[in-house]
Amino acid sequence: MELCRMQSFSKAAKNMEVSQPALSLQIQKLEEEFGYLLVDRNTKPISITAEGALFLEKAQQIIQLMNDLDQLSVELEDEVAGQIRIGIIPTLSPYLVPLVMELASSRYPDLKVEVVEMVTESILSELNYNTIDAGIISTPIRSSGQYAFAPLFYERFYLYVAENHPLYQHSLIQVGEVPSEELWYLTEGNCFQNQVNAVCSIPPFDTVKGNFRYISNSIESLKRIVETQGGITFIPELATLSVSTEYEDLIKRFKSPEPYRELSVVYLKNTGMKKLVRAFVELIQETVPRRMLEKPSNTPLDTKM
Repeated sequence: MELCRMQSFSKAAKNMEVSQPALSLQIQKLEEEFGYLLVDRNTKPISITAEGALFLEKAQQIIQLMNDLDQLSVELEDEVAGQIRIGIIPTLSPYLVPLVMELASSRYPDLKVEVVEMVTESILSELNYNTIDAGIISTPIRSSGQYAFAPLFYERFYLYVAENHPLYQHSLIQVGEVPSEELWYLTEGNCFQNQVNAVCSIPPFDTVKGNFRYISNSIESLKRIVETQGGITFIPELATLSVSTEYEDLIKRFKSPEPYRELSVVYLKNTGMKKLVRAFVELIQETVPRRMLEKPSNTPLDTKM
């Protein structure tokens, strides 16, 4: 599996802490045993053959079943103890994790939770390789049938507006009033930015008035730009909870129907949501503001994924 992930014998061997010749020999022995090639060594990077892809799928299922047997004792016990690894998208984790950390430590002192920031594609991939137990992503997404999704909460979008901007004087903002040429953006391909584009798409740079455009991977960076340089940007609801009193007036709500995103836990359908993951999910729903647990009547923004 590591060879499939890295598409390189040398990189996979390094990650597995074995020599490259040893890894190559192991793959060769498997190929000889089963009578077909698993890896196409003539491509750069190397690729998995059609037979290799089927072999990998079956191997993943076997490994998952073995992992499930290891988890069986945990599932049968009343105590919440053990270790889980969860991937969370970067536009959510900086705001969600600090909220739930303290409660998780006090409620379940024997539960170890490792949170890793990952984009949606990586979360789905790592689930397949059993390197994470679950992910928290924005939904809905277009995916194959091996994944299951359970909605966690619903997060409204807000506009963050500089004091010198005309929209600063508005208490509520109509979606159609947002000037796209004055927005600071997240990097394209980010599901949050894809959802922003559904509200207000990015215009070509040569058509805007300004001579500077800043596109960032961080919502916090965009907030600092608004505070110091002016302009506007979109921020998710949990990000508003950490805004200092000095800048609270920069937060502007949209008129109804307010744009929002749906956040869900994703896991492999054939394994179900593990007990320790369920415990962590319950902590999240207990921690976020109660209003965020109720699904708005309008449709969530499309992730374009």
